[in-house]
Amino acid sequence: MAIFMVLTKQTLPPDEVHLWLAKTQFPGGEHSLPTDLQRILKSPKVVLHWTEKDTYCHKRHGIFHIADPEDLVFVIDDDTYYDSKLIETVVAKHKQYPKAIISYNRASKHCYKGKHMLYPISPSGGPYINVGRINGNSMFPVKVVPKEIYAIENEPIRDKCTPICDESWITPWLVYYDVPIMWLNFGWGTEIDPVHVKMSNGLVSQTHKVETNGLERRDNWLAAVLDAFPQIKAKYVRLFAYGK
Repeated sequence: MAIFMVLTKQTLPPDEVHLWLAKTQFPGGEHSLPTDLQRILKSPKVVLHWTEKDTYCHKRHGIFHIADPEDLVFVIDDDTYYDSKLIETVVAKHKQYPKAIISYNRASKHCYKGKHMLYPISPSGGPYINVGRINGNSMFPVKVVPKEIYAIENEPIRDKCTPICDESWITPWLVYYDVPIMWLNFGWGTEIDPVHVKMSNGLVSQTHKVETNGLERRDNWLAAVLDAFPQIKAKYVRLFAYGK
């Protein structure tokens, strides 16, 4: 598992590893977890959090409620190999650019045809402001993360607008507050189990499904977020000609 490798293979080990699971995923609690995960939980560095309902990618936003402002939050997938120097490399870049989110995988530039997201690849390097969308494989300095992303009062509208994909939730707030993003394109490797990858079988595959209006799910989720927050939508229209 990626958690085990992050704990044991990094040249700069993490201080803590937080895992977020929903009670509905594992009704039997900790004893119903896979054996390898139960073994990992014995590490004093690993903290398991249970949520009442499964909010998919949004579960991990809980870390921002308990992290200190100076903490660096690395988001990792549980099905991916990471370079052993990932944390060391990202922390070194953070010292150069302390106000930037650092992505270790590439994402797509802000480019839209009407309300449909297009996917030209983001440039490497940076940091850039309002050039590309956020990628889930990123390091978030807690002090630069807009509070609206993880505010409890925003959870109902978040879950209604974008129930699975946190890219369509996080990116608009980064645009609104001009939060810079750097793309290292380093450290994110191949899938641990190529047969069961998220792009074809997991959450990612669900975001690309085309709905009755001809748009992909995450197109509609982004549109719902922008409709809910007109001040952000106005900036999308001005910067990216969104919806035109």
